[in-house]
Amino acid sequence: MKARHLPKEPELVRAAQVVNIEERENRVFPRQELFDKAGNSRVLPETRALAAVELKDVLDGVNVRALGLIGYLPLTSDIVLNLRPKFPLANLWRMLAVADESYDRVLPVLRSYERADASAPHQLLARGFCHYLRSIVDSGLARGYYREPYTGFYKPRVEFGRTLSRHLSRGDDLTISGDVFAFSAHLPINAVLKSACLAFLRLVPRDAKWTTERKLLLEALNALHRVKPKPMRFGDEALADTAPRWVREYYRGGLSVYAMLLGHTQIGFGYDAQGSEMPSFLFSLDDIFESYVRNTFRDALRDKKIAVLDGNKPKHHGKLFLDNNRYPTKPDMIFRKKKVVIGLGEVKYKPEIEEKDRYQVLSHVLAAGCKVGVWISPATAGKPGGLEYVGSVSTGAKFYHYEINIGGDLDTASAAMVQKITALLPV
Repeated sequence: MKARHLPKEPELVRAAQVVNIEERENRVFPRQELFDKAGNSRVLPETRALAAVELKDVLDGVNVRALGLIGYLPLTSDIVLNLRPKFPLANLWRMLAVADESYDRVLPVLRSYERADASAPHQLLARGFCHYLRSIVDSGLARGYYREPYTGFYKPRVEFGRTLSRHLSRGDDLTISGDVFAFSAHLPINAVLKSACLAFLRLVPRDAKWTTERKLLLEALNALHRVKPKPMRFGDEALADTAPRWVREYYRGGLSVYAMLLGHTQIGFGYDAQGSEMPSFLFSLDDIFESYVRNTFRDALRDKKIAVLDGNKPKHHGKLFLDNNRYPTKPDMIFRKKKVVIGLGEVKYKPEIEEKDRYQVLSHVLAAGCKVGVWISPATAGKPGGLEYVGSVSTGAKFYHYEINIGGDLDTASAAMVQKITALLPV
């Protein structure tokens, strides 16, 4: 999905009713809240386009079911859904830090993030900072008068003490020292902004999904090329009050995000009306969970010389049939050592493995000619999770189902998952 660019004047949803709802949860709303008297839907067209919720008529109103996305989602002009995962928000932050999330589902609305003892993923902060930076660049950098020292021929406002000690006392009757006022972008707030641009430019990935952000940061640095960068200190967000009124909120937002990057302010994913404002991001739990599991194995097995590949990428597609490429296989994880496939894994963010999921892994393993196939899914509430043997087929391949407990200590559960599944691989 392509990034949705935010408008210059971000729409603040402050007076709206915020409804907390968990992923894939059902909630019934009165019909008049979602439809007007003429029967026209009040649901925002942007929300419908995202396919984040499902609406069904029921006897006592309209049933709204949250699908696989989580985040702060405006449903109507008066109702905002705060879509939350069923597992702890701290674990979501941890998953985002490991997963290959591009943070490209950006909504044209600001939300308040809770203050928490956690560090936000850097790429999320980069998207948020670029949102404010785009408005600053489009509106024009803050400019103003500032005092700078001057040495040379006579100008009004002579500093006699400085002139006497530096020039007259040495026999120079023509040169004076003084202060002049200049009007330009050489302001302390722009010095901090340039420092922020340099910091985020180092974090932005060099791939096509981030081309717009890289160009924006370079454009801002070009406009600030005469400004000397200044490190941000705790509390420097207050410099935004010195900016002109038409860009003040954009500077305040950009410096606040930079403060989060430096650790001066820490945020969590939860909603808090009095928290730190940033653009609203939506996340697909299916994509995040799959990417998190794959990257966890990739990092853990690197020392064992086992490659963990993403079979969804065209270059890693396999063949379902020997004599043609009509139906490519696309396993979520391919375990390969010395160019030999030693196992396949399928990651599903769902409470139960369905029949189609079983046949999917079965066909992939048979086509690849390997001996191990694994389904990985989150453990349901109340279950500790772990490894379960499913069965074997005539080729000798064996199949397993691993449930990882994402409701507790995620790092410990992930380490246990890697250890038990790696033991199954014929290495």
